[in-house]
Amino acid sequence: MSVTPPQQEQPRNGSENSRPEGEKPGRRRAADLDQETFRRYARFTGWLVVALIVAYIGLQAPLPYRLLAVAAGSVGLIGGVVLLVQAIRRRLPALILVSALAAIVCCGMFAATASAQVVFWGATAEFDQCRANALTERSMTQCYLDYEDQMLTTIPGMPGSR
Repeated sequence: MSVTPPQQEQPRNGSENSRPEGEKPGRRRAADLDQETFRRYARFTGWLVVALIVAYIGLQAPLPYRLLAVAAGSVGLIGGVVLLVQAIRRRLPALILVSALAAIVCCGMFAATASAQVVFWGATAEFDQCRANALTERSMTQCYLDYEDQMLTTIPGMPGSR
């Protein structure tokens, strides 16, 4: 007497067998990528790190060179969005997804901060000069107060604006 196991029915919606043979559900691991794909996304992530470092250094530089922070931050922000879209579409490893999100947040923050300082160019130039000449904590505090006042006076419609 032989007992044959019952035949399993194929799912009708195609959700379980819609993947190619051998592909596992969920995200891939880095070991599952071929070497060329892994190298390409590793290089792309490396360039995002370079953009992040350049944006940070540009933010610390004197005012004319802060424009470099705006440019590098914008490039890093756009590159991070491109990498995020690729990571979601191609189901790349989670580390690539995390690095794309980190690049978006950090480069976006650096670009926004540098852009705000460029918008208030005159006030920022005077603040940098005041900060360079400040010798005491009290004079440094006065520099910050003057900077805030100068920024508020350049916005139309604000109290005390010109």
